[in-house]
Amino acid sequence: MVFVKKLPLSVLLLILAPLAASAMQVESWNFDLAFTWQYNAEIGTQDERKQPSTLMFNPGFSAYLVWNGESGGFFMQPAVWLSFGNWQVYEDIARPCGEEKIDHMKVLGLMLDAPFGYTFRPDKNMRIGVQGGPALYLRIPLWTAELGTAEPSEFWTAFYAGGEFLYLSLASWLEFTASEKMDFSVGLRMYQSISTFWTAAPVMHGFQVGLTASLRFTSRQVLESQS
Repeated sequence: MVFVKKLPLSVLLLILAPLAASAMQVESWNFDLAFTWQYNAEIGTQDERKQPSTLMFNPGFSAYLVWNGESGGFFMQPAVWLSFGNWQVYEDIARPCGEEKIDHMKVLGLMLDAPFGYTFRPDKNMRIGVQGGPALYLRIPLWTAELGTAEPSEFWTAFYAGGEFLYLSLASWLEFTASEKMDFSVGLRMYQSISTFWTAAPVMHGFQVGLTASLRFTSRQVLESQS
């Protein structure tokens, strides 16, 4: 035990991570869809300080991982969610905007989610899950408006220089068994930017809340173990 205490944390993680990964099994592959509201906070004091908050559809894909093949209890659910829309940089802060803004750019968004959670079953055909963890909101500026004045370098700075890509996620969902090979779930998810606690952006700027729906297809490994 004394030897373990003297090991640096990084070394312990290198030792334990492969052991944890080897004990995990993909229970299902999931096709997801979210209807998301994203808050646009008021920035500065000028006439254009406020842009409307936005609604967006987010297709996604995720994997539901369990430990030692146990269907209930703790799980991990890495996911990627896609978004696409108009953004502008206003007073060095990135925000969604309308098509009419001459300084906007088309931006592709990738929300990379890696939550851990816990499930319990109130019924054999129903499962409730709660989850949370870190997320990375990667945004890629693609092209400017026709005759636009946007500078791509400003967007890269606004998206990444102050850690603006760092988020925390929280979600809950209710799953129903459709068949031996497929389940259906509905839920609620939220994302909060971490960087707003140390950058000039208002704390709740960029907050997201959305309704989700998922089709979950049981993995071949699980089906083979059940046969």
